[in-house]
Amino acid sequence: MKSYLYFFRLTVLAIASTLTFSCSNPLISATNLDRVRIGTFNLENFDGLNAAKVKAVSQIIEQNFDVIGLQEVSPIGAEKLKEKLNQSHKWEFILGETGNKQRLALFYRQDLFGAERITEWSDVNITGTLRSPLVTHLKPANAQGFDFTLVVVHQKGGDGKDADQIRQNQSDRLRKAVDRYQQDAQSDPDLIMLGDFNSPSWADQNRGLRNAPLTFLTREVETNQQENCLKKRGQPKFADGRIRFSNRGTGCVIDHIAISQAPKGAAEEYIPQSIQILDPQKDLGFDSDRRYFAEISDHAPVRAVFRLK
Repeated sequence: MKSYLYFFRLTVLAIASTLTFSCSNPLISATNLDRVRIGTFNLENFDGLNAAKVKAVSQIIEQNFDVIGLQEVSPIGAEKLKEKLNQSHKWEFILGETGNKQRLALFYRQDLFGAERITEWSDVNITGTLRSPLVTHLKPANAQGFDFTLVVVHQKGGDGKDADQIRQNQSDRLRKAVDRYQQDAQSDPDLIMLGDFNSPSWADQNRGLRNAPLTFLTREVETNQQENCLKKRGQPKFADGRIRFSNRGTGCVIDHIAISQAPKGAAEEYIPQSIQILDPQKDLGFDSDRRYFAEISDHAPVRAVFRLK
């Protein structure tokens, strides 16, 4: 194991909260053993010091995910989240080294997967002060099941030309890293890249990745370039009232899931049209969007479902 990656052990903490949540879709609940729910969630400065938030986040993850890439997580926050999650199923996590107190993390259920070949794509960390993509190969507990490599990313945040240019450079370097990975005969062809890209999939900042042999699943649920959510600064919704943005501040889908294309890629295991932005009210049980964004995060979680066998 490389020194910049950490597995944190269970600590003792008692947390009380009255918040409860329901699974967003019983057809893809934790009881469905032939499917795996994979997603991404920016927790907005998750330091683990707010007991109610720790419990709320743990319930969201437990009831809606089996594998999840997280952004903006501190080492202490990761420990406390793991402890809370382990009250139901056995969870483990991997924490990246970069990002100071806003790191990348991968949480996964140990009864479903084991982790191996853990590394970081450090050359994508252009300035050395950003977050290096966290790369892990997940092997199913059932040797015959779906194994894949998961890449958790968090691109440069902020507005303005300088931030846009850094994100575009990161995208170009991510493209090169994907190419190197896929050209390696030892690599698993099933690649899933997810995280907070801080730009819509169609933005110039994601140009390099759009030309890669990857499919952005989130194109199904985001606004298009003509609607231009970045300029409108609105919070668009679908006709049924579900949110059509993953980040409150931009009003855009900037949290994405992208998968390697068929043949052989993760697209073969993806269940069509399962990509979903989890709605604070309709999926997560909050009485208002405002309350969710004030108490939990300025991002909504994004999920896709894959065949496990």
